[in-house]
Amino acid sequence: MKTNRETVPPSDMDSDWKDVIEDFTEDFFRFYLPEMHRKIDFAQGVKFLDKELNEIISDSDNVRREADRLLEVRLKDGRKEWILIHIEVQGSRESGFSERMYVYNYRTFDKYCRKVVSIALLIDGSPGFRPDRFRSELFGCEVRFTYPVIKLLDFDHPELEKADNLFAVITRVQLAKIKSENDPDKRYSFRLDLTKELYSREYSKEQIIRLYRFIDYVLKLPEPEALQFNKEMKLFEEAQTMPYMSTIERMAREKGLLQGIQQGMSEGVEQGRTRGQLEKAQEAVLEVLEVRFGNVPFAMKEEIIRCNDLSRLNKAHRHALLIAVVDEFKL
Repeated sequence: MKTNRETVPPSDMDSDWKDVIEDFTEDFFRFYLPEMHRKIDFAQGVKFLDKELNEIISDSDNVRREADRLLEVRLKDGRKEWILIHIEVQGSRESGFSERMYVYNYRTFDKYCRKVVSIALLIDGSPGFRPDRFRSELFGCEVRFTYPVIKLLDFDHPELEKADNLFAVITRVQLAKIKSENDPDKRYSFRLDLTKELYSREYSKEQIIRLYRFIDYVLKLPEPEALQFNKEMKLFEEAQTMPYMSTIERMAREKGLLQGIQQGMSEGVEQGRTRGQLEKAQEAVLEVLEVRFGNVPFAMKEEIIRCNDLSRLNKAHRHALLIAVVDEFKL
């Protein structure tokens, strides 16, 4: 689809990965680290140590690391071990990344007297960015620290589309983001194909909803394309007689698309009362109601479309976000 060249809005980047690692922990290890997966007893559960991780990095001078995950697992031989997963999206901090890996590793040991396995998850688009060790030496005193690396670019091959693991899909989403930087048309196509594909996968309803949310966060679209995408997916769902999208929209798009709509509404108010902005405001109110409640009564739609008061539409938009049922909506 041809569009005006708006800048693609940024996603939440590595923090999105933090969530899917927690949601699908075993799949993460099974897909990226099969040897480690075979040694972990996932039947015993996995414990995420957010408090401990915050204490380890609280006084760090480095950039924010909310995306890192520290988890405790039980091995099949009965031992409990800690695993620290570092998530990195940039390919420009080569001098500091390995040092940070080392610092967090020894801080964990120093504070808790626990050995920790540090893993680097590199989801950036730079092929040459592959840090896997830290070394420091002075007057014969030497420190060497090496760690396993997961580089998503290494998984970019045709077989990836055939894999059933949830992280195969997640990896393809991230690769699509890399391949479509600053190209809304290409990103739109990637997002549409990946979302439609979810319907043909034998995943649970909860898994599909969670994957859709990840797609929504990572493959963000400019507002016009986002609205068009929503309409196209509704038509696709109707043709396939599949019920997932209404649920997906309520659970996922309220956190993604609706924020974009609200931002667009505010921008429209500031720019003036043009006809185009009124149409945009009307569409935004309708979109919120349809996303949250599915079918909107015809009389309600007609009232919204006939409204030419931008301030009133703006208040109606906020009201639509807060009501519990569609019958409570008042323009």
